[in-house]
Amino acid sequence: MEGDNVLDDVTNRKLRTARGKRPKGRRPALPTIAPFIAAKTARPQMLRARIRRQRLFDALDAAVRCPLTVVCAGAGWGKTVLVSAWADTRRTPVAWLTLDAHDNDVQLFWSSVAAALRAAGAVPPDSPLAELGTVPTDHVERLRHVARGLGRLAAPTVLVLDDFHEITDDDVLRELSGLLRHPPAGLRLVLLTRTQVVLPVHRMRATGEMAEIRAGELAFTVPEAADLLSRHGLALPDDEVVALVEHTEGWAAGLQLGATFLAGPGGPRTVADFAGDVRAVDEYLADEVLAGQSPHLYRFLLQTSICEHVCGDLADAITLGSDGQRTLEELERVNDFVVRLGAKPRWFRYHHLLRDVLRHRLLLESPTALPELHRRAAGWHAAHNSVFEAIEHAVAAGDWPYVGRLVVTQAAPLIASAHRAALVRLLAQIPPGAFAATPELMVCVALMLFHAGDYDAIEAQLAGTDELLAGRAEAERLPVEITSRSLRVAVHRAGGDMPAVVAETTQLLAMLAKVRFAEVPSAVQYRAIALNNKGFGLLWTDRPDRAQRYLWAASTAARAAGVELVEISALGNLALVEVMSGSVQEAARLAGDARDLAERRGLLSALQTGAAHLALALVHLESGDLAAAERAVQQATRSHRGEPAAAQWLIRVGVQARLALAKGDPGAARAFLDEARRGADPRLRAPGLERWLLLAESEVDLATGDADTVARRYALLSRTDRLTSPERVCAARAGYATHDLRSAMELLAGLRAPMSDTAATVAAGIVGAQVADAAGHGLRATDRLAEAFALADSEGIRRPFLALRDARLDALVARQNLLTHRNADFVAEIQAAMRTSAPAHRAALPAGPLSERETEVLRYLPTMLTAGEIAGELGVSVNTIKAHMRSIYRKLEAPRRSAVVTRAREYGLL
Repeated sequence: MEGDNVLDDVTNRKLRTARGKRPKGRRPALPTIAPFIAAKTARPQMLRARIRRQRLFDALDAAVRCPLTVVCAGAGWGKTVLVSAWADTRRTPVAWLTLDAHDNDVQLFWSSVAAALRAAGAVPPDSPLAELGTVPTDHVERLRHVARGLGRLAAPTVLVLDDFHEITDDDVLRELSGLLRHPPAGLRLVLLTRTQVVLPVHRMRATGEMAEIRAGELAFTVPEAADLLSRHGLALPDDEVVALVEHTEGWAAGLQLGATFLAGPGGPRTVADFAGDVRAVDEYLADEVLAGQSPHLYRFLLQTSICEHVCGDLADAITLGSDGQRTLEELERVNDFVVRLGAKPRWFRYHHLLRDVLRHRLLLESPTALPELHRRAAGWHAAHNSVFEAIEHAVAAGDWPYVGRLVVTQAAPLIASAHRAALVRLLAQIPPGAFAATPELMVCVALMLFHAGDYDAIEAQLAGTDELLAGRAEAERLPVEITSRSLRVAVHRAGGDMPAVVAETTQLLAMLAKVRFAEVPSAVQYRAIALNNKGFGLLWTDRPDRAQRYLWAASTAARAAGVELVEISALGNLALVEVMSGSVQEAARLAGDARDLAERRGLLSALQTGAAHLALALVHLESGDLAAAERAVQQATRSHRGEPAAAQWLIRVGVQARLALAKGDPGAARAFLDEARRGADPRLRAPGLERWLLLAESEVDLATGDADTVARRYALLSRTDRLTSPERVCAARAGYATHDLRSAMELLAGLRAPMSDTAATVAAGIVGAQVADAAGHGLRATDRLAEAFALADSEGIRRPFLALRDARLDALVARQNLLTHRNADFVAEIQAAMRTSAPAHRAALPAGPLSERETEVLRYLPTMLTAGEIAGELGVSVNTIKAHMRSIYRKLEAPRRSAVVTRAREYGLL
């Protein structure tokens, strides 16, 4: 009996076993009907309680509104059990006929149909089908006789033809097809079959006159499986039930066998122990699925069972045959244990339990053939760039030198991809004693060392690889040397040695230019990785323009090569180039693209996304959204838990310092920079990164009033190197703070729009306005500030207005708000933000800071109070007040009281 009660006794079992199967090519002798007709027309009854599957009952109720319903599934899927249980719920007659090979006689077939209808009480006394004799022998008269009888049924009737796959006779199929062209109104035909019906049902399918229920619908759901198991006294945890359903794929017989196995004697058993090599499963599938196969098909199933998925070409490569596609399509058509993957018949797989059985039998019957079969499969997958499958089969074959060659020529770049862990798991299956055999296998060790973060041990391993390569021809050496050099680049990048990264990637790209794809299929991935590494190295050796070209090339090459993490990394580093050079909008777009790609692929916390997160943090800082910047830094921190390289760590610390400064906490910013200095990798050589961090330190110095240090720092640097735009702005700020207005003007000369460095241009405009106003050039100050506002509005830049705020800038912005018609909303927004924020810094006074008492006296100077009146307010002598006033005049370098008030406002003291 098929289904959830497959092992139960069935009353009046199908007669196939009792009568035996007929030899092919011979029509069976017409048997005597009487001894068997009661059994053939009786609906099977189960001795155990059934599982009520209401969803399928509902599906059958809907299906029998059509003239024809086909329930098609392989052995043990529960077709008979389901329809028999459903029939119990029907109020109208359900006639049942269990077919066998002897029904391939057209007269016997229709006689059996008539008997089934009579047994169901659907045939009235005056019907042609009420006669106990046989139907007419003439074809035309027989069809008329049957059609008349079916047209005069006592009530709407369902006729179930079980085991319809047994019918192969052309006459029976032709006459049944003729009847279905004009189906009787009161008859609903339900066919239960293991194979596709060979009736011309395409028209009925197209017109909606036919319903189908297949193995997918018959498969047990998790709640149904739990119900079945409970009837065996089993109360498994939910995850165990799910695992059993997944392994059996909801196959009713498999679940029943699994329940019997789990509830059986012999100590505790788990779902993990239940597989195709369990004797009951093996015997069942052997009898119901494998026994009827020809020797050729049986051998085909055995040999191709080594693959989780198989296509025609792969099957041919394994079996050394030429009919793989035809065989797979035929097996899928007649057997639900061979499953097509997708709408087109390209890839197939075997049911998990059937594959278990086949692999167990292959191991028993042909153990010596297994390595060769796996080698054939590995070769096919390698030729079709299915890297992991190729290595898996090579590992299964125990062909370790071949595993090494596959890794070097195809798989090694995956160490820089989302597949890194999967690659390492495969490499871990290589016996330790095999690694020293070939240079390719020694490279495998280096890859595992890289994964483990043991960078110091990699160079020694690669040195041993170089020794084994000695004497090989260049064509044989090149794939290994490419992998070795790629690993050396990765080690240099991890330590932060950017000049070495640039030098090694330059040589690596030259080597890759010599390689043919057929020799090293992974060359396209190697090239994308090398371009990205070179761009990264150029960025932090202070060559951003060249870095940008290589990073663009890397992102394009990575997309073409399918190395998504490299593409994400390249886009993120491009975003860093843009935001560090001040192009805020372009940086936001690139970082957004990188994050979107990472999110679509579930890689948002991967190490390679760190650059994108940090670029976005800097973008948010420039736009003044400190909360969003904080979130981006937190995301970068999560991605860096995967042991970031030295440069990546320093970039993150630098962004954290800038965020702290933007929050008005220069002490915390300096602490971050001190941490960067103390924790830097001793191998670090990254002049571009060092200057970027020095710029952050200079901004902290300005915020804490140490402008002299900044001025000296950039004066010294300008003697040996050209200052970048942000550095010139920073030096100009120091000149403004120390009243060296001429120096500030010289530094700002040329830093006006249009420039690619938009953030620095905005800052230059603001500082230029402050310097011009201090020098008495009011109109020039207004023009410079207007330019800064126009550019800042177009790019969404707000930070410089808040970071550079002092009393003079407050006044200039207030005046701009009165004068401007363009950007009026943006100017008003900035003015409101400046009102709610404290001045970002106070420049150092030329002769030292004011004392607490001097600061108190200074607050009275803008008033009309005399020195004596101020003394009375503070409760001190007038001479004390006059002494404090002289000190204030000296420190602010002002000759009289009104000038002191003006200078105090410039310094943000009032």
